[in-house]
Amino acid sequence: MTIILGLDPGKKTGYALITVNRRYITPGEFGEENNGEVNIIAELIKQADIVVCEDFKLRPDKARRGVFDYSSMIAPQVIGKIELLCDMTKTDLAKQQASVKPVAYGFSGLKYTKGKKGTHWQDAYSHAVYYAVTRLNAYPVGAVEGKI
Repeated sequence: MTIILGLDPGKKTGYALITVNRRYITPGEFGEENNGEVNIIAELIKQADIVVCEDFKLRPDKARRGVFDYSSMIAPQVIGKIELLCDMTKTDLAKQQASVKPVAYGFSGLKYTKGKKGTHWQDAYSHAVYYAVTRLNAYPVGAVEGKI
C-alpha cells in the first residue's frame, strides 16, 4: 500500500490524500489551506509515502507581459515550505508540471476545464492520481476490480 499526497500550491493550496492498494486508488482527505499556510499539509506529509506537488515555472511570455510585476509570488514560497517539510520528514517529493492536468483529470474521473478557477483540491487530487497511474502502474479512478 502506498499513500500519496497531491498538492496544488498557491494562495489557496489544494491538497488530496490517496491510497494505492493492489493498483486501485482510494481517495482520502482533501481540502484547501489559505494564505500560503501549510499547517494541515505538514500533518498530512507525515502520513504520506510520497508527496506530488504541482511545480511553478515563471514562463517568459507572462514575465515579459508583466504578469508578475511586484508580485510576492506565493506559489514558489509554498513550494519552498513543502520542500523543507519533505526534507525534514524524509518524505519523497515529486514535482509535476501543470501541463499534465488535462490527462490527470481524465485518470481521476473528473472533467477538466481549461482556465477554470477555484479547482485547487481537484488539481491536487489529479496530480496524485496521475503520479499513481504513470509511476506506480495504478488503474485510473473508476476501474472496477474484476473488470480489468
